[in-house]
Amino acid sequence: MMRAATHLLGITALLFAMRAARAQAPTPFDSIVTTHCQSVVSGKTLRYTVRAGLLPLLENDTGELMARMFFISYTVDRAPGDPPRPLTFLWNGGPGSNAAQLHVIGFGPKRVKTAETYPAWGANTETALVDNHETWLVSSDLVFVDPIGTGFSRATSVEYRDILYTTRGDAESVAEFIRLYRTRFSAWNAPVFIVGESYGTTRAMAVAEALEKRRHRLAGVVLMSGSFSVGERVPPELNQALQLSLYTATAHYHERLAPGLQALGQDDAVKEAVAWARTIYAPVLAKRDSATPAERAEVLAGLERFTSLKAADFDQRTLAISKDQFMDRLMADRGLELGRYDSRMSVTSRNPTTPWGPLLDPSLRPMIDLMQGSSRLFNSYVRDTLKYRSDLLYRGPFGEAFHPRPLATAPNGVASDWMTNMFNTGARAAAGTRPAGDADTASAPPLRRAMELNPKLRVMNETGIYDASCAQMDEAVARAEPALRSRITNRCYVGGHMMYSDLETRRVMQRDFADFVRSALGASTSKRAASGSPP
Repeated sequence: MMRAATHLLGITALLFAMRAARAQAPTPFDSIVTTHCQSVVSGKTLRYTVRAGLLPLLENDTGELMARMFFISYTVDRAPGDPPRPLTFLWNGGPGSNAAQLHVIGFGPKRVKTAETYPAWGANTETALVDNHETWLVSSDLVFVDPIGTGFSRATSVEYRDILYTTRGDAESVAEFIRLYRTRFSAWNAPVFIVGESYGTTRAMAVAEALEKRRHRLAGVVLMSGSFSVGERVPPELNQALQLSLYTATAHYHERLAPGLQALGQDDAVKEAVAWARTIYAPVLAKRDSATPAERAEVLAGLERFTSLKAADFDQRTLAISKDQFMDRLMADRGLELGRYDSRMSVTSRNPTTPWGPLLDPSLRPMIDLMQGSSRLFNSYVRDTLKYRSDLLYRGPFGEAFHPRPLATAPNGVASDWMTNMFNTGARAAAGTRPAGDADTASAPPLRRAMELNPKLRVMNETGIYDASCAQMDEAVARAEPALRSRITNRCYVGGHMMYSDLETRRVMQRDFADFVRSALGASTSKRAASGSPP
């Protein structure tokens, strides 16, 4: 009898333990979980410490908690006395995008196993996480940052949310996070780099200014698939003409150009298009309303040649076509439209009455689970491998998650909980009006101001040829003031908005980032900081 009772108690205790193991309690807000991992990169074992957690953002005057910002960091293990490694903070854009794509598709030590080129991926990215041989961890420690409202990062009140969902509030909060991270983890001696993708480039330029104003020196800024401004002035007609490079590259990829031009390599075809855009197209655009019939006919014939579209596809007055129109029309005879973020990707043309939206775009579909926080693979990695557990959705940009109150929906299907609808990109009102006397940056772009405050600050722009015009970026940098221009590097890659989705491009980007770090720090400093782990 006693034995039976004891046996029953043992079974009960085991069942209770099993239930407890299944019901994982969330990680406390004030806890940062640490794990020790390794990856094999280029035949060498890279051992590193991973931290995942939330850092508090405190109102400076009162110390009141405004928000908590989530991060996952990777720090290569060093022997005592080794010099500090470079430290790079990375984030995505949107507004509203979490860092998952940069993290497990691009540059973290683990990545999703995929085909070698993005068009070959297919719809399934729920495959496996494998060692990332193209990780940037070989050159720098990495911190993947989720700005407030993305990932697990949240404001503590509606009032603070509305302050932080602004251009200024967003940038200030990320700059404060960087300061706090360096304080919390004794990283004051580490050279700091920041990387922003898409709208994250706008954030990065503002963060650079905020840090430099507070004498937190940066070594470098990487602007990926987004904006760039240091006060350069490109004539609008030339800027419009140079958009042609994207159209020619896309038409060449889909084998739509006339035989003579198609027979050229893509680089040569694009170079020819850019030369024509500079010498013929832009001058006619500059005098558009007074151009002669012969000049207009010459431009339309050139546009037909370099895009494969018909002259009638272009606005007959402006002699232009929008990116959306081009992507809808290039393959329309085959019943296809092209991706706005990667024009190699195609999908069956939507109904003419259906507006385009990101959720319909073929170039986002392979990554949509990562973007929206519904990826089984990513959530399992964070919870089970890194041991950070949150009951929150790892939030992305496009909304449509748990929302007990009815959502307003725009005609194009955009719900009101999409971050771009909630985010105030134009006004400072919610974040506080700049007081009189604090107008030193009122006219200077933030990145220019940062570069003026720090004469050693370097910048690298990265553009995908199937997303935007590399020729436009080259022209913008060429027109920057010489003192700034010498510190800016442009890189054009085979790929779209997420150009790191292609294996060969990831390899090139890894080498370019290593070179950028060395250039920013000086060869001897970089050599010591990255010793033992060359890319």
